[in-house]
Amino acid sequence: MNKPEYIIVHHSMTKDSGTKSWDAIRKYHKENMGMNDIGYHKGIEDIAGVIWTLTGRGDNVSGAHTKELGMNSKSIGICVVGNYDLIAPPQAYLDELKRLCSAYMVNYNIPTKNILGHREVGLMAGFDWKKHQYKTCPGSLFDMEAFRQFVYKG
Repeated sequence: MNKPEYIIVHHSMTKDSGTKSWDAIRKYHKENMGMNDIGYHKGIEDIAGVIWTLTGRGDNVSGAHTKELGMNSKSIGICVVGNYDLIAPPQAYLDELKRLCSAYMVNYNIPTKNILGHREVGLMAGFDWKKHQYKTCPGSLFDMEAFRQFVYKG
């Protein structure tokens, strides 16, 4: 992958099990979807009460998380474990996501406006998640605009 231009935020649509769900996601991607690894570059998960950033694909490897508009080859994919159609993401997860996004923004000169939810890429490609034409990812209760403002404010 060339220098990433975007950060795409996802949710796993699973309940955080309190154990390492990241390994289950990796196993699903490899065994059920035929991928050579998990599709995301990073993950955020609570393991036994501690928030962790977990490693997926290398940052120099194209992702397998957002095929629309060729985003796999020009973005970093971050998956926040949980189903944010059912609950809003916990503040501790948002804090860690902000830290991670901020680091990528500095390292790759990615502007705040290029932090997108998966569903926003769908909208850019002509699919409206509110009309059930696309995924709600990173969840209908994940406010991407508020998150971008949170990141921008430092």
